[in-house]
Amino acid sequence: MSMPSLGPQDVEPPLTPPPAPETESATADQPDQPVGSRGDDSRGGIGEVESSGQTLQPQPDLVNESEPLAPRNGWRLVALIPHDGKEPPAGLDDVLAQATWCAASALWHPSLLARAAELPIIEPIETPSAPAPKEIRVIASGTLDRLPSGYRTQVEDAGAILLESGTDRAALIGQIQERLGAVGTPETSDDPGLIAVALDFLALGATHWLLRDLATAMGHEGAINHQALTREILAGADAWQGCDRSTAINRLRAGFEVLTQARERFYPVDAYLVDLCLLDPAMPGGVLAGPLDSHVAISFLAPALAIENQASRDPEGMERLRQAISEGWVDVAGGQYAEAENLMLPLESILWQFRRGSEVYRAHLEERNVETFARRRFGLFTQLPQIAKRFGLRYALHLGFDAGRFPIRSEVKRLWESPDGTSLETLLRPPLAADRPAQGLMIAWRLAATMRNDHVATLPLVHWPTPVATWYRDLRRGATYSPVLGRWVTLNDYFHLTDRPYETFRPDPDSYLSPYLAQAAAARDPEPISRMARQHRLRARFDAMEWTRATALAISAAATGSPPTSEVVGAQTDPASIENMIETGRHGAAASGLDALESFWAGQLARGILAARPGGSSSGPSRAGYLVINPLGVPRRVAVILPGAASDLRPEGPLRAAQLTDEGVSAVVDLPAFGYAWVPAEPNLGLPPAPPGGLSARGRTLKNETVELEIDEATGGIRGALAVGESTPRIGQQLILAGLGEAAGKPLASQMKADRCDIDYAGPALVQATAAGTLIDPRTGTPLAGFTQRYRLWTGRPVLEIDITLDAIKPGWLKRAADSDPWTTYLASRWAWPDASSMLRRTVLLAPEMTEIGRPETAGALDISTRRQRTALLCGGLPYHQ
Repeated sequence: MSMPSLGPQDVEPPLTPPPAPETESATADQPDQPVGSRGDDSRGGIGEVESSGQTLQPQPDLVNESEPLAPRNGWRLVALIPHDGKEPPAGLDDVLAQATWCAASALWHPSLLARAAELPIIEPIETPSAPAPKEIRVIASGTLDRLPSGYRTQVEDAGAILLESGTDRAALIGQIQERLGAVGTPETSDDPGLIAVALDFLALGATHWLLRDLATAMGHEGAINHQALTREILAGADAWQGCDRSTAINRLRAGFEVLTQARERFYPVDAYLVDLCLLDPAMPGGVLAGPLDSHVAISFLAPALAIENQASRDPEGMERLRQAISEGWVDVAGGQYAEAENLMLPLESILWQFRRGSEVYRAHLEERNVETFARRRFGLFTQLPQIAKRFGLRYALHLGFDAGRFPIRSEVKRLWESPDGTSLETLLRPPLAADRPAQGLMIAWRLAATMRNDHVATLPLVHWPTPVATWYRDLRRGATYSPVLGRWVTLNDYFHLTDRPYETFRPDPDSYLSPYLAQAAAARDPEPISRMARQHRLRARFDAMEWTRATALAISAAATGSPPTSEVVGAQTDPASIENMIETGRHGAAASGLDALESFWAGQLARGILAARPGGSSSGPSRAGYLVINPLGVPRRVAVILPGAASDLRPEGPLRAAQLTDEGVSAVVDLPAFGYAWVPAEPNLGLPPAPPGGLSARGRTLKNETVELEIDEATGGIRGALAVGESTPRIGQQLILAGLGEAAGKPLASQMKADRCDIDYAGPALVQATAAGTLIDPRTGTPLAGFTQRYRLWTGRPVLEIDITLDAIKPGWLKRAADSDPWTTYLASRWAWPDASSMLRRTVLLAPEMTEIGRPETAGALDISTRRQRTALLCGGLPYHQ
């Protein structure tokens, strides 16, 4: 399932009102504690009343609901909105939604309620009631054409007032105040306390509207006690007009209680609202202030890098965040250091992200670690629960908020299980975007659906710290009084308060598809693919160096009783620093540091091995040679370059064969697992030279003991690769340049044309051939790019190596490719095999998994299997395939 994009580049600010005398972000005095349940109240104004000895209880006449209301003269306030009592369409426009919200909530301003005969009412715009004198009718902007024919004339004849709402609620309130004569009166002063309470009235109006729709959706249209609500709210508005702030707050509290009791008539248990605020590492300091202003439960979804950056940019904000976490109304979800391309990375890089993330969280959150895995950017894969559990995470959000494909279940919670059986308690429900006005009109209907269908009614919300929609601010203000629509909880509290599910789900790897390539192309990343391959190479080098270092330390300590010196010549050669450079994208500096570390620790290991021999390093023959080290736990036959070695080395010991090439003396050496082999630098002339063996190079055919390769004369690509003794090729290959347009309804691709094919080496260690040519436009024959493909087969190794070089790429095609979909306009190596029924597997963190999707992603290997054959394409860190 694809989620709506909430990336930093993709979010469009909602239509929120500009600053006005009545500022939507104004708050009451600082609260003392978070709201945990109905009846908790953290508003400072109420605290003042409590300190003065007054009792904060609903007014006594709320209990006596049968007491009739006193007659009241005043205006009648009516909002005319579309989709009244009906679920809005999925494609509802944000501008219309904001206008609807303004129309429905603006009439609840206390300066208007104090002049009203009754509470505002809402009517469908298609079937409004007949207008009457002394009425204010507000219609959602952009919907005048939906009014019945002649209705505007009826309004004028009746002496009523018809106004369009616009999208600025403060401006609409000011316009109505002018019509009612409220401008200039004491209640429109700049007192921050009164302004904050006025915003609370607006929040109550918005909450009332949503509860009305929720009751309708649940089949309980008459759930709200309008008589009790009218009594409390109009009395509160009168108190507000008289600048009696404490009484106004008391009445507001009683009004919210009336609404909560109405919801409990049809859903008497807790529904949960989970508020997710996204933090990005690039955000400036100060972004925490807005979400922390109101003591209502909220969870920050932040990679450790975002926390680290906020700690350096906004120390005061981080102190407030730590205090809020200690008080229990804020938590942090994340898990990894940065939101890197998870499944495209080596396993050790993924582990580093979790390990480094855990260190940073503890450093900046008072030794706390996060308990819930979550990411804004897509980063889901099948083994994630297994890895996350290892680092102490207990819960997960099985969601991505930018793009990508992942499975969604109908249940709100399940146990997400890895292939090894490890599981995380997981929230599966996609959230509403709290920065979009249109999503606010969906709340009641989404709540009704979860109340009807889920064991635990759950509605997540997601947003950036700013901007947020007006409806979101209204709901958070209302939550400081009573949990009318539901209880606001942090992610951790949600998992603790709800039952652990017993149902599991174990998605297969094909259920996930990343958006990384398209995102990198859209961001004009100059190396969206080669950067991944370089990351794999550097990580492999670092892991090999770490094994060499550990082995050198162990052997030296065993032989001499003390480890070798760890001083390395050169700057920034500490292994931890080198690893940080690799994982944070500073590949150039990492490569330089690795060069120094590899040379130093290989030398230390060689000296340690010599010192550990019986008799020490001075024993045995003084014949010069090379120590070839295997840092992997499997025996290997490897090809190495021996700088300065004699060109006529003879096979002896682990040395299988050697020959002189342009790069130096190339040799094939047998190595034990986690071991080493010594190779002489000078030949033992008493030994016979290497036999020709199974290597041969004839015409365009290369062969070793295992693999036979035929190069296509016309294209320079692979005409066929097969095992020795087989009659049918297993696989063929060509280079293509796609995105040239269409012909006969099918996409066009370039043609490969060879100019030459030369045999470079014919043994005894390797055979090598090089083909060169051009990629041409099949319509015109115009050259589009030049290519060189080098093929290598080593003695005793069942691997065909291919090095591809592209040059002279046509600038016009490059420009078009930069502006196009990378999955339709690209340079690629195209492979073909004869059996369409072959099974295709891909490695997922080293584990082979069957795949049937059109774009299997793996940086490891693709395995093509038939009943009797298996052929693997080793990707070398190139992750994207189609």
